[in-house]
Amino acid sequence: MVTVLRKRPQPGPRTELGRGARRWLWTVTLLDAMQAAWMISLGDWLDSASRVTAVITLGGHHRAVLALAVIGFVMLAGLALCTDAFTSAGRAHRVAIAVAGVVSVVALAGAVSVVIVVVTFGLLGGLLFGRWIAHLLALTLF
Repeated sequence: MVTVLRKRPQPGPRTELGRGARRWLWTVTLLDAMQAAWMISLGDWLDSASRVTAVITLGGHHRAVLALAVIGFVMLAGLALCTDAFTSAGRAHRVAIAVAGVVSVVALAGAVSVVIVVVTFGLLGGLLFGRWIAHLLALTLF
């Protein structure tokens, strides 16, 4: 048997990921872990409590959200090891980061949409009723 010795192809050049990209990747990794914990502990309740809480589970599918959050977390955690804590990445790593990002965004979409609605209504309420509440508090306290 004849064996031909060939050099392994070297991976492509690695490019440095920016500080902002590293920060976002770590944030999404932690949010995936948080989403998985919420789906494990409160998934059934979120599915059935109300229509608003069902938005967090993407229409009552907490197991799908759990699976997506775990897949996104595992992919990003593995990529953190391969990319030296998201400091530099080759071409294949960047593609895998993009795929993991899409999976994570889908898993977090329901929770993010509820947070956006709550913050928007809070800001609108503050703008519309802020003076009235301030006057009411001033009359009550003084």
